[in-house]
Amino acid sequence: MKILYYSRTCFGDCDFPLIKALIAQGHDVTVLYSMTPRSLKSTVFNINQIIPKRGIFPLTAYSELKIFSSYVPIENIYIANDPVGRFGWSSFMVAMNVLSFFKKGNYDIIQYIETPSLFHFVPLWFFRNKLVVTIHDGKPHTGEGDRKEDIRRSIIKWYVKKFIVLNKAEVDVFSKGYNVPKDRIFTSHLGYYDMLRMYGDVNKKKENYVLFFGRISPYKGVEYLFRAMERVHKVHPNVKVIVAGSGEMYFDASEYEKYDYVKILNRFIELDELSDLIRGALFTVCPYTDATQSGVVYSSFALNTPVIATNVGGLPEMIDDGKTGIIVPPKDVDALANAIQSYLDNPVFLQQMSENIAESARLGKGSWNVIAKEYVEIYNK
Repeated sequence: MKILYYSRTCFGDCDFPLIKALIAQGHDVTVLYSMTPRSLKSTVFNINQIIPKRGIFPLTAYSELKIFSSYVPIENIYIANDPVGRFGWSSFMVAMNVLSFFKKGNYDIIQYIETPSLFHFVPLWFFRNKLVVTIHDGKPHTGEGDRKEDIRRSIIKWYVKKFIVLNKAEVDVFSKGYNVPKDRIFTSHLGYYDMLRMYGDVNKKKENYVLFFGRISPYKGVEYLFRAMERVHKVHPNVKVIVAGSGEMYFDASEYEKYDYVKILNRFIELDELSDLIRGALFTVCPYTDATQSGVVYSSFALNTPVIATNVGGLPEMIDDGKTGIIVPPKDVDALANAIQSYLDNPVFLQQMSENIAESARLGKGSWNVIAKEYVEIYNK
């Protein structure tokens, strides 16, 4: 099968394992990433400066991205480069370059990760029978409403015959939110973000800290983690909490920064540092107030690190409660503090969870080969 895979840099950490698996199964996959000044540093992408020319370039035009060749074949990975990055003439011209690229390739499937740019819409009508769109979030997260995204989804639903969501809970959310018939919505899932194993110190030892990582946003519930750690600190004064990620702190964190057991790394975390943070953590915490799914969970699992997460969205589908992590109610500081303390009080239990994660990976849970087969089955329906 000849597949064109079009995505954004913010999904790179879950794109590359899927692309690798599709290629390994014998499919002819060409990849195109949208690149703008705002997308230079995101997930596995870490680019210092955008190429000042508009157009389609091979991935290797960005020297920083050549490292990916040690993980996935990069000969057919390209960049749709827009050095302006605003809705206007430049983005229109790049969209025309992209659609010309589609036409020349004569693909069986055109797979979009999230909805296309508005400039893509009219020309994509002619490819509608080949078009599949994966939706990561059935509705916007708290504090992240995007009117343009709502408009794009409301338009494209009229001619996309197949949408893919990444957990069962999102079928109803996406269907009701945008009035999309359920027989056009298919379910797949994410796998373990094993690309992280390429980075950092593979011999990194566990240290005495709890980790939150990822982009800071109101739905992430960081304030509940800080409040829970205030209680935990009274019983386990030597345990620290590290919060690592870019994004604006949406609450006053200054009262917590004064504590010596709190460390905030409010910046983009490069992959070597991120992998070391995850490997070194006793466990990671996702105290989200709402969610669809989370790359944090499977990034942690890729490095055999257990997770505490809230019972929102598809997170309970990702975690085997009591075996690979603990599920707690959202916005419940007492429940979160108790879960953290249960790990800290019982290191044998924590070690067993790490072993359970490694065993689940060995048995194929989180396997991108399985996910690639799911995608191809959907393509063939």
